Amino acid sequence: MTTTASWHGDVETPMRDGVVLRSDVWRLGDPAPAVVFRTPYGRRALTSDVLKPLDCILGGYAAVMQDTRGRFGSDGDWAPLMWDQEALDTFDTVEWVARQEWCNGQVILAGTSYGGILSFLGASTRPPSLAGVAAAMVTTGSRDRREMGGAMRLEQVLTWLIYMATDWVARHPELADERTVATLRDLWADPSPALTALPLVEGPMSSLTGFPLDIPALLSGEVSTTPEWRASDIDVPVFVTTGWYDVFCSATVDAFREAVAEQPDLSHRLVVGPWAHTGSLSHLVGEHNFGITASAGAARLPARQLDFFHRKDAASGAPSHEVTYFLMGADRWDSAPAWPPPNASPYVLHLHPGARAGGGSGFLGEAASENGAVDSYRYDPFVPVPVRGGRVIHLGRSTPGPIDLSWQLDRSDVLSYQTPPLSTAVDVVGRVRADLRVEIDQPDTDVVVRLVDCWPDGRIFPVAEGIVRLRDRTDAVVRHDRSGQGFDVRIDLGYTAQRFKAGHRMGLVITSSAFPHADRNLNSLESSVTSSEARTVTVNLHPAGSTLTVDAIDNQKDI
Repeated sequence: MTTTASWHGDVETPMRDGVVLRSDVWRLGDPAPAVVFRTPYGRRALTSDVLKPLDCILGGYAAVMQDTRGRFGSDGDWAPLMWDQEALDTFDTVEWVARQEWCNGQVILAGTSYGGILSFLGASTRPPSLAGVAAAMVTTGSRDRREMGGAMRLEQVLTWLIYMATDWVARHPELADERTVATLRDLWADPSPALTALPLVEGPMSSLTGFPLDIPALLSGEVSTTPEWRASDIDVPVFVTTGWYDVFCSATVDAFREAVAEQPDLSHRLVVGPWAHTGSLSHLVGEHNFGITASAGAARLPARQLDFFHRKDAASGAPSHEVTYFLMGADRWDSAPAWPPPNASPYVLHLHPGARAGGGSGFLGEAASENGAVDSYRYDPFVPVPVRGGRVIHLGRSTPGPIDLSWQLDRSDVLSYQTPPLSTAVDVVGRVRADLRVEIDQPDTDVVVRLVDCWPDGRIFPVAEGIVRLRDRTDAVVRHDRSGQGFDVRIDLGYTAQRFKAGHRMGLVITSSAFPHADRNLNSLESSVTSSEARTVTVNLHPAGSTLTVDAIDNQKDI
């Protein structure tokens, strides 16, 4: 193959209904497999450390970066959440690219976040020329609802709407009045008025004109922000990428697990770094420097993906399912043939009473507690716990990643449980969950749990987190305990890979809010979308009926 490459702008791609979408095409001198990126954010404005067109050219692939329908250079009408149309347009784009003289007939769909979701969505329509999916940081509507336990990703939804509405008005000034322009200008600088409004539908976003989306329907959950696809419909190799502080971390890991389960005769790959939901996959995340080898560039992430699909072209050898993950704390890359790794096993720690809201931690240990004492806190929706760090979106003012949470333990609505200082390191690699027994004196509340790494100097860093809204109780998550001592609540904290070093403590932080990452539970069975009726709730936690379960490797523990 020749190494000559060329760039072609505004290349027209006709869709089945005659609408023309436009792309920039990087092509080699000889026919080559092609990677297709589709984005609503402007094909010439996006960069990503996951995979870029230049990476494709250097790896022997052509690359196509396309504006989705009605966006930037592409014709047609755009709507914010037109997933059915996006699926058709992705299918048509794949087949059009495969017919071009510069393509050898094989096409890979690639992208991050929205682009990654489009890749899976398009793959589920089974384009005949599709050879693989290279997607990063993805989710589906149902998976996201389960992960949020009935709560809404408030900051993600509203800040994305502010971004899209501002862009829409800038490109369609004739459709918006002066009030809308002024509102969006203010929210672009500071989104907090939209996030803190009660009820949310009476916030500043309700005054927009011209923007083609029913915002109250979106906030109430009547309109899903993400589509669905079935893993059984995707019959090509899958390479997925995420980060331990990505808001879609666990959903992306499950995309790999489902691909393996549904298509075991195909090779699949998963790479998980210490990264957040950003385009720049640096070794600097939150307040930590994970070492230069933690960056996507140092890990050769783009080359790993392209090499993977080249091997699939060769169709040599038996299928394999490989996981490459960054073990935080040890700050090194490890690998496994499955997720969780086969050598990880469940490790149960029991909560013991002694946690005091506003200061003082209870105990986490291997032996079950026989003490029937209850630990309590009170949560006022008008003074929610502000979220800092962890798996949050960066579009508003929140910062993702490992950020010190020790200040939370001084609040009157937070409980903490910690092990003694570890005598040897404990590697938590795999799934994390908490099973808690709680009582409440109001009709509803949220249970928010974080697994944290407690450093000897007093700092506390988030590792994994989960939330359950009690009103959305199901037998699998929340069941009433017939002894009359409240609810048994299972909170899924997703996946992680974290070394708790010798001298550190493993801990749980428990409360009822994570604002504005999640919308506030008003504790009244009313939604903050349509109501401002809030009640203060007392939450009683029964440590004797509560546990933390983690997947751990080589547990030489003395807790």
